[in-house]
Amino acid sequence: MSGPATSCGSPSEQVRSAPEAERTLHKQLLLDNLDFLIDTLTAEHVRRQQQPPAGCPRATPENIARNQSKSGDPCRYHAIQAESSEPDGECPCGDPLIESDDPLDTVAAVVLGKQTTSPSKRFFDRIPRKTVANLREEYGTWEDIAALDRKDLHEAVCAASPRKGVSTERIDCLQLLLEAVRETRYTEGTTLCSFSRVQYSTYVTFLQTLPRIGEQDAWWILQTAFDKPVWPADPLIDELLVSLGLLAPDLPPESTGRHTELEEELIDRHVPILYRALATHAVNSDTASCGDNCEIRKFLLTYRLEEQQKECYGPVVVDLFAGAGGLSHGLARAGYDIRWAIDIEPDAVATYRLNHPGIPHQNVVCGDVREIDLFAAIREVAPNPDLIVGGPPCQSLSQAGYRSRRAKDDDYSVLDDDRTSLYTKYVEAVDELRPKAIVMENVEGMVNKVGDTDVRVIDWIIEDLEALGENGEGYQVCFRLQDMTELGIPQERERVLLVGIRNDLAVSENEAEDLLNNLKIIDDNRTIRQGLSGLPRLRRGEGGRVLAEIGRGSKSQYVKQNGLHKGTELCFNHRAREHPMEKDRILFEEGLQPGDTGWDVKYNSDGKYAEYIEYDVGTADNPRFRDKYRKLEWSKPSPTIVAHLAKDANGFVLPDYYECARPDPERADPRRNRGITPREAARLQSFPDHYIFLGPFTSWFRQIGNAVPPVAGELIGEALLVILADNLGEIAPKGRRCSVAELASDD
Repeated sequence: MSGPATSCGSPSEQVRSAPEAERTLHKQLLLDNLDFLIDTLTAEHVRRQQQPPAGCPRATPENIARNQSKSGDPCRYHAIQAESSEPDGECPCGDPLIESDDPLDTVAAVVLGKQTTSPSKRFFDRIPRKTVANLREEYGTWEDIAALDRKDLHEAVCAASPRKGVSTERIDCLQLLLEAVRETRYTEGTTLCSFSRVQYSTYVTFLQTLPRIGEQDAWWILQTAFDKPVWPADPLIDELLVSLGLLAPDLPPESTGRHTELEEELIDRHVPILYRALATHAVNSDTASCGDNCEIRKFLLTYRLEEQQKECYGPVVVDLFAGAGGLSHGLARAGYDIRWAIDIEPDAVATYRLNHPGIPHQNVVCGDVREIDLFAAIREVAPNPDLIVGGPPCQSLSQAGYRSRRAKDDDYSVLDDDRTSLYTKYVEAVDELRPKAIVMENVEGMVNKVGDTDVRVIDWIIEDLEALGENGEGYQVCFRLQDMTELGIPQERERVLLVGIRNDLAVSENEAEDLLNNLKIIDDNRTIRQGLSGLPRLRRGEGGRVLAEIGRGSKSQYVKQNGLHKGTELCFNHRAREHPMEKDRILFEEGLQPGDTGWDVKYNSDGKYAEYIEYDVGTADNPRFRDKYRKLEWSKPSPTIVAHLAKDANGFVLPDYYECARPDPERADPRRNRGITPREAARLQSFPDHYIFLGPFTSWFRQIGNAVPPVAGELIGEALLVILADNLGEIAPKGRRCSVAELASDD
């Protein structure tokens, strides 16, 4: 993590000097999440209001015939719009050759276009494509166009051109093209529709016989006109591929087969859309200086390597059961040096790696703490960590999880659940590594008595931690049940926060207790409206992985104070469910009022919508399972964000903002009564907008619901700096360190 600063050098030099493990793991991360990269590249371009590229997959006849009915619209310029749109009609990219029915259209556009040595620039040579589109619209088939004599063809092309003028040399080349196509043995007539089922090299050889088409143009045409999964060589794109870590820097640019490995690793459908997105970025950006203002920086291997070279003087942290990295992110904001982390969920690990570029990939382990050599792995990078943090999996202790398992198994006991005892690996790590302090976060079930017993899991943990060490020197340990609203987070989330301080470092008997008591408490509860301020207001079914917009509204103090809106001008993971069931839509729009639950619909109303509550909500006097349907209130904090959101969002129905938060009859829309999106859940968990959650849609919710709110991690980290910071001697009177209580009371 820390090390001497070095000059960046060229992308090839940076990547060449990177550890092999970092290169391999980063490449796999990108290959597993190419859709995020493609959508981010596309959204960044749209956000900058630059001209979109041509070469749309919908302008490729073979793509339309083979894929459109199966996979929907292949153009990503639909995907990054907030409002849902049908693939029918004009594509947002505006390619003039949309719905082309003949590959000859693209070939003719290249012949009429500019001469260039970079295939990526072909995507922005739109005038000849518009000329061809107008020509086809006016005259019909290429057979009819080829029948024109030289003079008529010249007049037709000039009239079709938006600039009303095309050089005689280019028009003559077009005529030669049509003659060559008519005479070739691969097709019948003046068309390239039947040119297929030959080797790729045959296409390229033939195309190079045509006027004004070079080898790289031929490969570009093979991809964009014939829908073949080939990767045309291009110095601009290759430089970006090296920066991303997708292309080895060791092979010379002219090397035959330089892209063979990449072509084999990519899914066929990804080749054209990734190539087009990279070409767009390469042509419109300075890829050599992709830094803090570049939306794809987290995907760049070169950016990671630069971040890993930066000095970090903060206390060294090891994060066990790290999840998606909420606690680590908060501690990093407080100035800590996160060296090593582990979690068992692959999607969460991928998210952690992407959002913590300063930590080498191999130091973020995907695995079970019970099945790896935990201490040896940690010692390689953090032999003497200052702080060990983490929250052992809490499902066995959560009320919802316990309720679910008891319903399926009458003999189920929390005490026999393997996950309950996972904390022992945490304790073993503390015993082995002897950090100066520890932090554990878990659900409130940890402090409750289990079933009919007097056992509390928290008592086991405290007893074990206090007894660590050969002579019982152990840790001073304290816990509290903390409501996250008190820490300025717009969510009623009660969690156990446990802090331990090594006894030889504690200067008072109540040091750990003082630390928890002196966390910054916010008097005014943050609300959902404050938490979601500045996000795009979506209707059901709208949104996606990445949107090329941010909300137009003002940002609340909560958002600005925590910098949640900084670091990006895009909107990630903001997708609203469609809610296809009619009964749900009726409940969302009519049956539920803000603050209502399913129980209220059945027993606390006129009963008009009671028939739509099809699950057991108990009786009027004995409610149960009230939260399976629940409509939120903009003026109050959110209920606890839970991983169950992955299954449905019926318990987190957000009312239409323009009906309930800021009434505006002209803008009100009942379709905005829908479950919260993952980005909205992340905001309520205090994740910044630039924090990207990888994996499928449902996994975003699980990662967010299981996370520690970063703001909570930051506040705990700031409090612990009193104990862990290297410069404590400078603030300690008479050569001794102040206690937490002394510092907190010092005006």
